[in-house]
Amino acid sequence: MAEEKKKKSFLSKLGFKSKDDKRAEEAAKRAEEQKRVDEQMAARMAAINAAALKSARTMDGQGETETSEEDKARQEVEDKRQSEIQAAKDLARAKQLAEERAREQTLKAEREAKAEAAKQKAEAEAKALAEKQAALAAERAEAQRREAEEQAEAEAKRKAEEEAALKAAKNAKEKAALQAKAEAEAKARAEAEAAKKAEAARQEEAARKAAEEDAKKLAEKQAKEAEAERLKQLAEEAREAERRARIAEERATREANEREALAKVEAERRAKLEAEGKLTPQVESAPVRTNFLDRISAGLRKSTSRMSDSMAASFNKRTLDDEALEDLEDILIASDLGTGAAMKVTSRLAESKFDKQITDLEIKIALADVISEILTPLEKPIILGGVKPQIMLFVGVNGSGKTTTLGKIAKRFTDEGKKVLIAAGDTFRAAAFEQLSVWGERANAPVMSGKLGSDAAGLVYDAIDRARREEFDILMIDTAGRLQNRTELMDELSKILRVIKKQDETAPHHSILVLDATVGQNALMQTEAFAKTAEVSGLIMTKLDGTAKGGVLVALSDKYKLPIHCIGIGERIEDLENFSAPVFAAALSGVADEMNE
Repeated sequence: MAEEKKKKSFLSKLGFKSKDDKRAEEAAKRAEEQKRVDEQMAARMAAINAAALKSARTMDGQGETETSEEDKARQEVEDKRQSEIQAAKDLARAKQLAEERAREQTLKAEREAKAEAAKQKAEAEAKALAEKQAALAAERAEAQRREAEEQAEAEAKRKAEEEAALKAAKNAKEKAALQAKAEAEAKARAEAEAAKKAEAARQEEAARKAAEEDAKKLAEKQAKEAEAERLKQLAEEAREAERRARIAEERATREANEREALAKVEAERRAKLEAEGKLTPQVESAPVRTNFLDRISAGLRKSTSRMSDSMAASFNKRTLDDEALEDLEDILIASDLGTGAAMKVTSRLAESKFDKQITDLEIKIALADVISEILTPLEKPIILGGVKPQIMLFVGVNGSGKTTTLGKIAKRFTDEGKKVLIAAGDTFRAAAFEQLSVWGERANAPVMSGKLGSDAAGLVYDAIDRARREEFDILMIDTAGRLQNRTELMDELSKILRVIKKQDETAPHHSILVLDATVGQNALMQTEAFAKTAEVSGLIMTKLDGTAKGGVLVALSDKYKLPIHCIGIGERIEDLENFSAPVFAAALSGVADEMNE
């Protein structure tokens, strides 16, 4: 900067002007010229405005009125002032419009310049690429030419050496000796090459025998391990079969008791209606199927059919390649199984069946295995603890089936001899108490309720107090359906939790989230919201019989790992089934249908 100042000072002393000085003078001249133009424009506009004002007065009849010279002078001064004001406004507006047009033209020019620059850059890059490719092609051609020349030179040299050797021989005897020597050398080389090949063959044979021996030992070892694994598997299957037989026997006994109790309640209800003259004709219901797998399979028919049809259409002795695996993954994700389960299935099949023909049944079996592995650790029936009363809280969104599910479970417990109290915590829906009252009558369990719109947390407090005083085994609390994105409703649920914990720090002993399968992937968002607010300890999924989105239970379990107590596959009381992972996996995958065909 100092050098620049010195340079300017030196040039100034000599009478020369620097570039900056010249630019400053040019800018000053432009400003002066613009000022002069503005003044002329202002004067012109002032004259125009004055003429307009005068014309306006004339049209209003003011011009025909006799006025004194003094009034005329005042009027002219006022007209001039008004015209100058208006002229200034008009000038400012004109300058603004000119500046806007200039900006628009500048922007347009910049865009065109950028487009032209981009075009030139693309052309330059294309030209450079073409030149580079041409250079590479020339280099390759030159290399090929040099290689051909070198080969030709080597061949010519060899021939020249042979001819020189023959010429060097003084007579035929020497030539014969040279030829004999060459033949001997060639023979020696051939023998050495043959010996070398023989040694390589011997080594290869030895390696082959060693490999066969190792393979034989490995096969024997694997056979022994496979046999041991098979025996172990048979033992596990026997234990599993025994366990399932025991569970099936217990379930059959329970279901028989349920049907008997239900028939008794229904008979009493019909007798009461007959006595009141209110009995209406009913269509005889279909006989209750006793096979558990059949019931689950029938309940999941919609979910299974869509997935099975897609698999059958895409995989019928098809080779399992990358494209097939992608198609399968898309089918599984479209069936609401989630990306985690879909990737596990495709990975398992890729390990054992890749590049081999595969059928839809093989895929269903692999799918059933993966579903079972994901869900089996989460298979957990509702088990009551030793604390009394056992407080069970039912939460979920509107219409998920909380109240009906609570009533069915209450019926189960009372049939087992438990003393149950039901609290109608849904104080917003008028029909909620009536619905619970019906279930209370079926389950022979009293129902507590509050006034419509009253504080649900207060009702819960009173219900816990009563359950303790009257020594109930179980207190089942129904709550109002609430959307997971309604903050005020979720806060109310948090308040109910706080009231419960004030009465018993270990409660609620069971916080059960009831989900509607028909909502599909939205169930994941519901689970996340309620798991945080209501300390969910397990879940029940309902309405699996009315949707093709039953696979969402797998995606849900794979992500949140929440215990699964029951699934609902119908409206009847026996259609709320304790959850069994293997049975659910066989039904959802379609393996159960293949077994029954």
